[in-house]
Amino acid sequence: MMQNDQLIIGITGNSGSGKTTVAKILETVGGYAIDADIVAHRVMEPDQSAYKKIVAVFGPDILGHEGKIDRKKLGAVVFADEKKRTQLENIVHPLVIDEILKEIAHVNAAFIVVDAVLLVESGLYRHCDAVWLITAPKEDRQKRIIARDDLSQEAAQARMHNQRDTGPIAAVSQTVICNDGSLSTLEALVNESLTQLMESAEFRRFEEKR
Repeated sequence: MMQNDQLIIGITGNSGSGKTTVAKILETVGGYAIDADIVAHRVMEPDQSAYKKIVAVFGPDILGHEGKIDRKKLGAVVFADEKKRTQLENIVHPLVIDEILKEIAHVNAAFIVVDAVLLVESGLYRHCDAVWLITAPKEDRQKRIIARDDLSQEAAQARMHNQRDTGPIAAVSQTVICNDGSLSTLEALVNESLTQLMESAEFRRFEEKR
């Protein structure tokens, strides 16, 4: 759905696929990017909406410096237990969606990009005009996770073991981009996909006004 006649692109993909890189590329050509993970960080701060609920469910062992939620400790708990991961998502997702929609309402840009791992599962995709799924070979994703999060190979493999099958995500995506080449190749694919989407969006707006 369009907010204030602005195009909203939802970007998703498993960890290490390069979805955040795609969002950054889109920023360089006029997009306003919202990172759902950063919003989740924000709602989990001690004075914010999710904090007390998460601590009540998972206990004080997940707390770190100055009583803040330690994301690595919490991640170790939820990545190892499907039920606990679902509990966390049920607390955080509605709050993150609310915050993102509030931010979108105040944005004035050529288009808006929402970068979210669980874009579809959380229901956030319903607020987007288009869903882009970013994929990459398993080995590439593993290397990126290790470098980005400073994890051992074993820890990265454990995290990837719990990642979802993207088949159902592809079924509701308008665009699937395979990030298996160079950065320049990815940039070309992103720009081509954006051009196609913008052209279709302009046609759609024209038809709506007739």
